[in-house]
Amino acid sequence: MRPLPRSLHPLPDETLTGYILRLAHRLGTSPGAIAIRTGLTGHRKENALFRIPIRLLHDLDPDEIQTFAEATRLTREEVRHLLTSSLAERYGPLSGKFTPRRSSARMVNDNPWLLTRTPRYCPQCLVGDGSEIQQLHGGSWQRLWRLSPVFACTKHRRLLRIRCPTCRQPVHTVEMNSIIARPWDEDLHPTQCRTTTAPRTVGRLQPACGVQLAEPDGTLPEDLPDAQTLEYLLGLQQRLLDLLSPIGPETTPSVGWLIPAADYFADLRALLGLVFLSWPAARPFAVTPALAEALDQDAERRHARAAVLRGRPGKKHSSRPFTDPPLDPLLVGAVLGIAERLLDADDEEQARERMLPLIHQASGIDQALSLYLRRKDWISFPLRIVIMNHFNHMAPMHEIIARGPVPSDGQRKPTTKGYRRASRSHP
Repeated sequence: MRPLPRSLHPLPDETLTGYILRLAHRLGTSPGAIAIRTGLTGHRKENALFRIPIRLLHDLDPDEIQTFAEATRLTREEVRHLLTSSLAERYGPLSGKFTPRRSSARMVNDNPWLLTRTPRYCPQCLVGDGSEIQQLHGGSWQRLWRLSPVFACTKHRRLLRIRCPTCRQPVHTVEMNSIIARPWDEDLHPTQCRTTTAPRTVGRLQPACGVQLAEPDGTLPEDLPDAQTLEYLLGLQQRLLDLLSPIGPETTPSVGWLIPAADYFADLRALLGLVFLSWPAARPFAVTPALAEALDQDAERRHARAAVLRGRPGKKHSSRPFTDPPLDPLLVGAVLGIAERLLDADDEEQARERMLPLIHQASGIDQALSLYLRRKDWISFPLRIVIMNHFNHMAPMHEIIARGPVPSDGQRKPTTKGYRRASRSHP
């Protein structure tokens, strides 16, 4: 496969989708054509024009990386940094340890902790840095915006957006299993909304929304929460971004232990489900009234949706309303803030006291789901200590720690590798 006539350097933290959009715009062609020319679709032209598989957002096999690198004149390391798989070392929901799926397709399929269908975005970041190349093709569609716990832009001090301000639909909404909406369309700028606004009709392609999503720095966002809520959410977001950074701290305190960053995000995922399932037992942990009121409404909708699912025949999927993170940036920041406060305990006993009302409430509503949320491949070992000590009426805490986790064969192995106790003097 011959190299493309021109290429682009990747922008900081750019996704593969954003890079394809910018490269297609520079070459005056469609994203689907770029996918074909760079070997991403196995040269199946009839498919690439309408669908670029979602698995490519997360990972490529070595041959695909090599072909893409040669076609775009990038290094293989630059290509890897366009993929969300490179975040898995710090982000538990993409790690095989906490999401044991063998292929990249299975890792991203039905994984709500990776935003595959539509990204969040910062309108001011999309403007770019003022350089000539970004003035022409826009700023970076960032990989971190594809992660559910990333809900705010700390640089521009605002919440991210999920919807287009004009068509009010999630941006880049796709009609089929594709990482780029309208991959055949070569007329759209990389920072324009690619959502198709009208229903598809036989033999006719409907137009895209096409509104410009990038906004200059002088534009004040209309969806800012009150000052106290915004300051708290920005602080929470910065703490989470530090853990996601490859140069950030490798461990962080959780229920009195120091645990790896990936384990911490796995614990946040589990506690999000516990918070929604037990609501309003977790309400006292909301930092501001605005966050508590927002979660009141969202939790009510989730419980109502779960009740409908329980009443239908066949496989019910009634756990999804509780375990799926919100798309709305304010809501996801609100519930993760509660999860952070639950984990920010001096030791296991204090953590257990905080979680006990939530555990009691959750068990009364859905005992099967409460069991699911504490399974071995879903949360860290220290959090399992806290929860299992209550549910299973196990031995005293120091004996549980000494024995280590219980493997699936029922025999204890005396190891707590990867964890150590945290002290208040050593955050």
